[in-house]
Amino acid sequence: MNEEIAIKQVIDLHSSYLQRNEELHLQGVNAQDIPVVHPTIHEVWFDEKNTSAPFAEKDEPIDHRQLYRHNIIKQIYFDDLLKQKGKFISIIGNAGCGKTILSKRLTKSSSWPQRLSFHVNFKDTNYEKPLTLRKYLLDNIIPGQDEKVYEDAFNWLKKNDEKLVLVLDGFDQAEYTLDKKCPKINYGDCVPENQLVYNLFRRHLFPRSLLVVTSRPQSMLYLPKLTRPQVTYALGDLCFGDTRQLVLAFADAALWDKVKSNLNQMLSMCRNPLMLQIMISSNIHPSEDIGDASTVTRSFVAVMGNLTNSRNFQDAEKLVEKLRVLAFDATKNGKVAISAQQLRDGGVNPTTVRDIVVQLHSYKHPMHKIHLFKGSNNLCFCHQTFQDYITASYIVHEMPLEQFVAFVEESLFNDYWMIVRRFVSGFLLDVESRTGSENLQKKREILKTNLIRHLRIISDQFMKLARDRNDALAHKLLGLYACVGEGKDLSIATIAAEHFPAKLVLPQPMNSNLVPGFCFVVKHVTKQLERLSLWGCYLDENSFHQIASAIKEMKPGQIGRMFITYNNLQSSNIDDIIALLRVVRDDLWMFNCFSDTPGGKRYANQDEQNKIQEYLNEIQSKLKVEVVVGTTLRARQPK
Repeated sequence: MNEEIAIKQVIDLHSSYLQRNEELHLQGVNAQDIPVVHPTIHEVWFDEKNTSAPFAEKDEPIDHRQLYRHNIIKQIYFDDLLKQKGKFISIIGNAGCGKTILSKRLTKSSSWPQRLSFHVNFKDTNYEKPLTLRKYLLDNIIPGQDEKVYEDAFNWLKKNDEKLVLVLDGFDQAEYTLDKKCPKINYGDCVPENQLVYNLFRRHLFPRSLLVVTSRPQSMLYLPKLTRPQVTYALGDLCFGDTRQLVLAFADAALWDKVKSNLNQMLSMCRNPLMLQIMISSNIHPSEDIGDASTVTRSFVAVMGNLTNSRNFQDAEKLVEKLRVLAFDATKNGKVAISAQQLRDGGVNPTTVRDIVVQLHSYKHPMHKIHLFKGSNNLCFCHQTFQDYITASYIVHEMPLEQFVAFVEESLFNDYWMIVRRFVSGFLLDVESRTGSENLQKKREILKTNLIRHLRIISDQFMKLARDRNDALAHKLLGLYACVGEGKDLSIATIAAEHFPAKLVLPQPMNSNLVPGFCFVVKHVTKQLERLSLWGCYLDENSFHQIASAIKEMKPGQIGRMFITYNNLQSSNIDDIIALLRVVRDDLWMFNCFSDTPGGKRYANQDEQNKIQEYLNEIQSKLKVEVVVGTTLRARQPK
């Protein structure tokens, strides 16, 4: 067979497979019917520090933010990703931010004959036996073809790899690490999967291709220095308009209006596509025993309760009880795969859990969307966040008290457990669910004591900073504030507010999921703040509105200097900016804080400047507002 005909046949089959393999979302909406939305994409600095050793080999846990500095080089657009021929790029982001959807969109965006793409999900591989690159990329992903087709297609790829876009999705779900001592191999060598991936990352194989790898950030720490990407992009949140589009696609305008009016705090969490679906599910069928779904934990409790009515199984709570140990063990060991036999050993019938646990695609049957079937096949939670939630449930409800004490003091406040910690806080600290056994009461006090201790430690570290910006430390602090927000405990929020840093520079960029917890704490701050900087946080209109709404309740002049430069505000946010002027004493910097016009950032226009000046004319203050380079608006000076 002609090599060009063979590769075209393989491409068509792969495209057809991707089309049939689109997963249904929680609300039963097919991915093909979902409007195209665009999470923000930022190029970030890559840290050259060699952090390839596993966590256990370090004296202290590695913060995954060591992998890249949050100083943003630039914001890019989806179309820019495919323009980088011959590079190795990584796309990192938190659970549920849309990495898999983006990777499939990249695959589908390549058009023959100029470019061609192959999409491989690490979750579907993790092969136990050695294999060749051809089998890894063609035979096992696109089965059922003649040997000659595979051979000719692979030969074409070797000769024309400059046209290849190879998308490897979900490196965090690979059940191996890359050894920096892996040997260099040839195209036909039969080797373990980790050696294949190592040689792809080193660019020994298909060196002229565009290699795209997606992953949760912490998993990239295991990469040896020579296998690291040339360019790293951080996938951020959905914009306000895209969030609205998705709510309308999954539900209706009535729910959107309800969310905006009654659950504004929850709305910021919905910038994450997974959390958006969770929010929709929990509000379409609210759970009577959790009140409003205004925290991440409450939303997941509602969703798990709603699964009780699923046709696939009954009594979700009992099922979760049986999955707890499996989830905790997998999380502790950095695994995503659970065998069907492990489920059976835990008293779970694999055929009853398809809403929570799904079949990892077997390379023997990759053309069929099989959720579960008999045998020793591996399974995984339908999303990592479900595993995190059920892991937290184990820690709260099953872990012995003595072990809980050690775990909280030694592990829970490490960044590796950040999402699990947030769920644990929601379970134990929620002021609306304070009932429980004596054991739960003791765990609650243990967690509360340790949370307060870490709040004090991180806040004190901020006070001792020799320089203003420390994004890793800021993320640690915001992660703790998120735990406070999950509990809605005013006593903890008051302590956090007492230790609020007098100079706080929020991280670049700032994940909108962290905004509610920050707001819950900051509105209780009563002391004078020297500086509060939102410089380069890339906050959208709603996140900024929430922060401004919390800050405007402070005393007049309580913040000395404030920076809101380089965000993604809309013209409608001008009222929020004016509300801040009452609280800021000396300076407000707002260069390039708007992004509601084509072409990116802009300064305040003349109409917006006039509104700010009108307010300043009514007050006597030293306040200066830097609106444009060379243009400063001033209040009436005190006599």
